Amino acid sequence: MSVLPSPSNTSAPQSKGYEANLDDLLLRFAVGPGRQLNINTAPLQAQAIQTSETPEDFQQEFGQIYSRTDFSGGSGLDKAHRRNKGDLDFTRFWDSKGVDVFSGKEVGQEYKVSLLKDTEELSSTTNTNLYMEEMSGSIFFADSDVLKRIDTPTAASITVTSETAPSAGNAISAIAVLGTQLYLVANGVIYKRTAASTYSTFNSTKTFSKIWSMKGRIVASDTSGDLYEVTGAGSPTTMKTLPTGTEWTDLADGGAVVLGAASDGYIYSFADESSSLTLKGQTFIEGEVPNAIDAAQGFIFYGTFQNTASGKIGRLYRAEITNSNSLFVLVNAQLIKQWGDGTTTIDQAPYKIISTRDSIYTGIKDSGSVTNLWRYYLPTTGIARDLEFAEGGIVEGLAVFSDRIFATISGGGLYREATTFVSSGYIITALADFFTSEKKQFVGAKLNTNAVSSGTIKLSTSTIAADITNPDSTTWAEQVSIASGTGGDEEVMTLVNGRYITGKIDITTDDQSQSPSLLSFAIRGFQLVNDLVVDMPINISDQVERPNRKRLRVNGQGDLVYQALRNKEGKNVQLEIFRPDTLLRGIIENVSSPIEEISPRGSVTTFCLVRFRGSKVVSVSTAGEGLGVALLGVGRLG
Repeated sequence: MSVLPSPSNTSAPQSKGYEANLDDLLLRFAVGPGRQLNINTAPLQAQAIQTSETPEDFQQEFGQIYSRTDFSGGSGLDKAHRRNKGDLDFTRFWDSKGVDVFSGKEVGQEYKVSLLKDTEELSSTTNTNLYMEEMSGSIFFADSDVLKRIDTPTAASITVTSETAPSAGNAISAIAVLGTQLYLVANGVIYKRTAASTYSTFNSTKTFSKIWSMKGRIVASDTSGDLYEVTGAGSPTTMKTLPTGTEWTDLADGGAVVLGAASDGYIYSFADESSSLTLKGQTFIEGEVPNAIDAAQGFIFYGTFQNTASGKIGRLYRAEITNSNSLFVLVNAQLIKQWGDGTTTIDQAPYKIISTRDSIYTGIKDSGSVTNLWRYYLPTTGIARDLEFAEGGIVEGLAVFSDRIFATISGGGLYREATTFVSSGYIITALADFFTSEKKQFVGAKLNTNAVSSGTIKLSTSTIAADITNPDSTTWAEQVSIASGTGGDEEVMTLVNGRYITGKIDITTDDQSQSPSLLSFAIRGFQLVNDLVVDMPINISDQVERPNRKRLRVNGQGDLVYQALRNKEGKNVQLEIFRPDTLLRGIIENVSSPIEEISPRGSVTTFCLVRFRGSKVVSVSTAGEGLGVALLGVGRLG
């Protein structure tokens, strides 16, 4: 009677001619001319016709490329090779500072990454009510109870003019512009500026705190949480009353409606009906306070904060307006960026948002000494750090004049975008692992640049995942440095092994009137192969060969073994090869049909070819009995 041979029913299997154990199925090899036991490393890369659009998709004869030629997808991507990758993954990175990743996307321009413009302080102050507006070619900003004016904001040398206070000793709490008229709030009163240092009372019927210009109207809130449409000296029209203890934080023109953000957690919508702004809907922002809002290209952008035991977590969202049953509400809200995690006391909430032709800007206090502008680029929906201000405060005012950005920083002063570049900046790329957790060896790197004549572009790498959050880590290793020319040649990397690779590209200039420009980078590596392919000719004859003993014929034995092998096809198994003693785990990829071979002596051997793919798990080999398989080598046993 035929029985499958296994260690449980066969003692001393090697003495009986068995050479392997497959999941408790003892096997005899059918080694002979043209049919050997082959143990090979799995191929590094399959050869293929190149149809990819991105260089890193190309199949290489030796290794694989991690490269980027475009960074306009913005920051925030930690893994370059995700199974659920997005359409923008090939243009995204982890973080940047001091570099412009968006301007190179202008139509007709070669894409490049250059240093950002520097910033310069125009007026210094320790006050915190630095609200700002642009009107008739001049920049106006509050500074305590004084209104300050710059008539030539982009001139190389500017003059800051201080006007007589509308309410001496009372700080200005808000500014709005309607046409060629400037409106201020001071000591609860709305003033209208008719000329330099000349004001008239616009409305004093309420104790006002904030003011906005919306759809040709003046809208103001008072200290009780009421929102009004104010048309003159008479009683204003109430638009909405908030619960006690809450306030209006910001208003924006949302196209079909006016949107009002409030500290009760709602964003309210008001439509123009019968010549008045009427409440039409409300959207609740769960667990957060909306405190800045703007609109651009049919989208609504709003900033929020979440109070924690330590500080404020800031967030920026994008949403759309829908009109359902005449109720205008926000839908499809998407988180763009979060600042802070509740472990710091720094207030990292966005307090001001402005839109331009192609971008959304908001200011974030990054530390006690640095505040950054963040830019959301509408064409690619990417976000990245933009201008940096050497002042750790809240951005209270933003304006764009002649394509230059102006900002007021609480407790700091008025700043503008300079005409010169910052001295240095960097990009940190996402972690790359070529979609596998296996260890790799990275062997070459290169940079492509515009002609570098005054400055340096340098590529450093790290295999430590946490380094993407630490640009100052000592484990960054310089691989390529270009101080002149355009680069383009691959440099041999120092021995770098690891699952991940990330790059840090530093751009510096010795002449801040110009900036070197990065075009692309590339890192080449290959997988340190652990997978083995074992091709085994398996004896499935009824004739059982026994070492130093008479042959034994067991009818049906061969077919029984063959069917057992077929049942394991496509399944995970454990394979133990007795000589050399090696244990592997993997999958049976293929079992061939039975093959009959007649030897020159006339005997018939029936065998099948079995392919196993897996990895060596445990080696119990004695000294000198390894597989003998090198990186790209082949071991043949038998």
